[in-house]
Amino acid sequence: MKKSNLRNKILKFIFTFFLIVNYIGIHQIYSAYNSPAHACGCAYCAVVIASCSQLACSCQSTDETSVVQIGGLTGGTLAWDLYQFQMHEEWIIKNVWEAHVLPSMMLMAGQMTVIALQQMEMLGGLFDAKHQLESQRLLQDLQAQAHKDYQPSTGMCRFGTNTRSLGAADRNTELTQIALAARATQRNLMNQGALGTGSERDDSRSRLDQFVTTYCNPADFGNALDLLCDGAEIGRQNKDVNYTNNVQDQDTLLINFANAEVTPEEEDVLALSLNLYGNELLPQIRDIFIAELNGDYVDGGSKLYMDTRALTAKRSVAFNSFAAIAGLRAQGPESVVPYMTEILEEMGIPEENIEAMLKGSPSYNAQMEILTKKLYQSPNFYSDLYDKPVNIDRKDVSMQAIGLMQKRDMYRSQLRSEANMAIWLETEVETLQDYHNNEVSKLREGAEVLFNLGL
Repeated sequence: MKKSNLRNKILKFIFTFFLIVNYIGIHQIYSAYNSPAHACGCAYCAVVIASCSQLACSCQSTDETSVVQIGGLTGGTLAWDLYQFQMHEEWIIKNVWEAHVLPSMMLMAGQMTVIALQQMEMLGGLFDAKHQLESQRLLQDLQAQAHKDYQPSTGMCRFGTNTRSLGAADRNTELTQIALAARATQRNLMNQGALGTGSERDDSRSRLDQFVTTYCNPADFGNALDLLCDGAEIGRQNKDVNYTNNVQDQDTLLINFANAEVTPEEEDVLALSLNLYGNELLPQIRDIFIAELNGDYVDGGSKLYMDTRALTAKRSVAFNSFAAIAGLRAQGPESVVPYMTEILEEMGIPEENIEAMLKGSPSYNAQMEILTKKLYQSPNFYSDLYDKPVNIDRKDVSMQAIGLMQKRDMYRSQLRSEANMAIWLETEVETLQDYHNNEVSKLREGAEVLFNLGL
């Protein structure tokens, strides 16, 4: 709108200017014809040829009839008029247009071009500022979104710090389970260097000596053991038979078979395992009942030894459950103790109970107890849910991961239960099979009768 008004004003100025110029030219022509040389009356005629009329301004001069040269043109009045118009045209072009109007319009055009460029520069600067501000706003939005999405909260860090040693504790669990199972198998097979290597009597005597010095309680059997007990520590009395106090109620046991140091809790667990599984060893089979001097097998003795190994295999399956339970409570790394202690302190658990639970090196079972149960009993866990949505999603994923580990432990326990059930079923079927074989053998004269060895 402003540009249109400016253009109209310029056109109006040019049109007015040309009207003024034309008026000046006509006025000059009119003045020339009304000069004294051309004034009306005979007295003003330079050369009178005919006559002068007194009634009207009509004198005739040589300008109209003679042949004169005016500006290089031949003629009378018409030539004069043409000459005047040519002069006027030259004056318009040279004096007015080229000398004044054209330079002024060129200057005006240049000024308008400069102003237009300045306006476009300002407009371009406005667009540059607009895009710059939009880019800055986009970057700030992305920065704020990144700050929102990638800034973990304290509640989120708890999952990371309290699970970083869970793998090491799980590995120690497997090591403890394997070590306990291997020791039980060596004892049942009376391997060289194991407990009861000489005979089943040596095994019983060594266990009795351990009971008198370590686990004997003088108050048992109406103080009947007072003369037998030899100063057993009060805190360890009957721990060789008390599964609840020795294993079940303990979140962490100081068990680590990776080093040569034997702790009291390792000794207690091993003593308990001997009373729970294979309390009485099978009689030792002498080598002469298994093979001849030349190396030939003895049928009766070799069959009895294979039955002994079969019984050992069945016992190892049952003992594996106890070894797994004890392994879950074997001590783990010490790196997570400060973080788990903080969680338990927030719940109001006394310091001495925390120490009894973690024992400086929380086991896999103790860590899973906190991650799957204790952590969600703290009010701070629910107050920390007022957090960024991304951190809530991360917590949800962490909880799902911990849930998968717990399901894996349940799956392993179920496999052990199925193995025990399968061994029990096989044992029952074997007893029934021996019974039917004996019944069939009675029908045949001289047939061998199988008997149950109590294995």
